[in-house]
Amino acid sequence: MLESGPVPVQYKGSWIHRRAGGSAPTVSFLFLPAPAFRYKRLQERDPCMALSLYLIGAPRSGKTAVFEALTNTPEGRHFSAKGAHHVGTVKVPDARLAALRDLYQPKKYTPAEVTFVDVALPPVPEGRHALSSLTALLGEADAFVLVVQAFGEMDSRGKPLDPAGQMDSMVLELVFADLEKVETRLGRIEHERKRGLKINTAEATALEKSKAALEAGQPLRLVEWSGEEEKVLRTFQFLSMKPALVVANVGEGDLKGAMLDPLRQAAERHGYQTLIFCAVLEAEMAQLDPSAQAAFLKDYGLDEPARVRLIQGAYRLLNLISFFTVGEDEVRAWTIRRGTSALAAAGKVHSDIERGFIRAETVASADLLQTRLWSACRDNATLRLEGKTYEVRDGDVIHFRFNA
Repeated sequence: MLESGPVPVQYKGSWIHRRAGGSAPTVSFLFLPAPAFRYKRLQERDPCMALSLYLIGAPRSGKTAVFEALTNTPEGRHFSAKGAHHVGTVKVPDARLAALRDLYQPKKYTPAEVTFVDVALPPVPEGRHALSSLTALLGEADAFVLVVQAFGEMDSRGKPLDPAGQMDSMVLELVFADLEKVETRLGRIEHERKRGLKINTAEATALEKSKAALEAGQPLRLVEWSGEEEKVLRTFQFLSMKPALVVANVGEGDLKGAMLDPLRQAAERHGYQTLIFCAVLEAEMAQLDPSAQAAFLKDYGLDEPARVRLIQGAYRLLNLISFFTVGEDEVRAWTIRRGTSALAAAGKVHSDIERGFIRAETVASADLLQTRLWSACRDNATLRLEGKTYEVRDGDVIHFRFNA
């Protein structure tokens, strides 16, 4: 059972800065911390788009309370309706980006964004599965946030609380939704076969393999796929193929999750990371200004808000890093995948920069923030010239040289 609930680039101006004397325009980049593991290629989207995390929850798990805590800020709530679902967008926290903003004092400051969707589940007949009617919506997610109840002693059915069991049930809902889709498509293929029509053998084979795994209760993201199978399955946007974070919504007295080892072990079997989250405390803290938040965290023995840890976990999960362009007009963050070359990073800003790429002047953000001058980085030899194939590192700030 699951919980229901309420549910680009400019070429001139602030992102392109022409040097004195008419030399080539320049663009700067900064990256967030490195991910710990890779994201399955089957579900990759354009990383320039805002990261989308969809919340699914067991009954009484506090999913909507978690959503509201994630999307509330001292400036007010930041969510809107998408049909029966609630959608909220928040800024990605990055201390280095903020430091560069303070250094450049730009007219406009635009951090990267993360979109949270509080998924509302419609009533379903007996024998049907809750997510089957939402596959089109859920297919838009980059990753899922599986919210489980980890407070109190009894669940919504009056049974002893079992967070690991709740998580396993949600994973099975994803599996069943995929199985229905696979069976429907295989039925159509069989109908085409009987009519004597030519069928896609590679597709049929990949779907039969998927069906066998799903009938065994195995999420598709844990199955080994060949390159051809990945290519075939990519268009189906299977739900059990997507990565997920498990959020344990705990009470105020268990902020360390001392009794959640069974949940952590169950999550690890699925390749999921578990995050401890107290929606009550997070909602209260979200209303405070930064200085008051620091005192609040210290009182509860916490290092940072759970919202920050959740966003950072999602970046690691999806193998994402952030870059930004800097200048007096604007400091703006972007999101790309780890391993992006300097040439491809230039293309994220504008295709003309990619086509005319010459070199990338590169310096570590820590060095730039320490010296506070680009010229000083050149003088002390922390500035490097990199070519097209250079793999941009975490924390790089880059000025591109290119022919317009």
